[in-house]
Amino acid sequence: MNTAVQPSPTLGILGGMGPVVSAEFVKTIYEYNPKAKEQDAPQVILFSLPSAPDRNESIYTKNEERFLVFMETQLRRLDPLCDRILIGCCTAHYSLPGITAEAKKKVLPIMTIIDRELERSNEPALLIATLGTYDKRLFQEGCKNAHRIVEPDRTDRDVIMALIFDVLKKGRDPRIALPTLERLLDKYGTRTFISGCTEFHLLAKALDARESSSIRAIDAFSIVARDFYEIVRSGT
Repeated sequence: MNTAVQPSPTLGILGGMGPVVSAEFVKTIYEYNPKAKEQDAPQVILFSLPSAPDRNESIYTKNEERFLVFMETQLRRLDPLCDRILIGCCTAHYSLPGITAEAKKKVLPIMTIIDRELERSNEPALLIATLGTYDKRLFQEGCKNAHRIVEPDRTDRDVIMALIFDVLKKGRDPRIALPTLERLLDKYGTRTFISGCTEFHLLAKALDARESSSIRAIDAFSIVARDFYEIVRSGT
């Protein structure tokens, strides 16, 4: 009988987009995977690079090439150090079609992870994201269950952008965003939302800590943290 211990996989995170949520995600991994011995805890490498070009600005100024070069370069730097790579920004995934297969071969498919949760859901889910993510249709084209995704109107997209940049990216208490989220969910007739911007991992965690909350977050960061070993070993 083979009694060899399977080596622990290493997750690389291409983060810093933004830095607060990247650091919080690392914390989430360790909170969701408590170990009796420190040596048995998950292995994680975080590249926190706030100097990454602004994703939305790159899209709307038609200057996407600079961001593509950044992504190609940093994915290649991280590749030899880990088994899988998580890109710590949903909007950044728009760059993947323009990146070489070699550089992106270890990238975890965030849309596939979200899609599995959509398939299990018994109600539609409101997509909470940046303008760039909406306009690039990353979730609508990346999820087989896209018919379960509800998109907010243009006015509400601006409201969501304000939550991202004025609350979450500034490190303010994520619960400040909760009343606005409640209003949006009521307006669109659902109690489920998709964290289509990774900044909303901060709010997803705050909701998870409130056992009385009726709001359900479909949050890729939380899913990867919860199922760390399965996802990092399998790649999906």
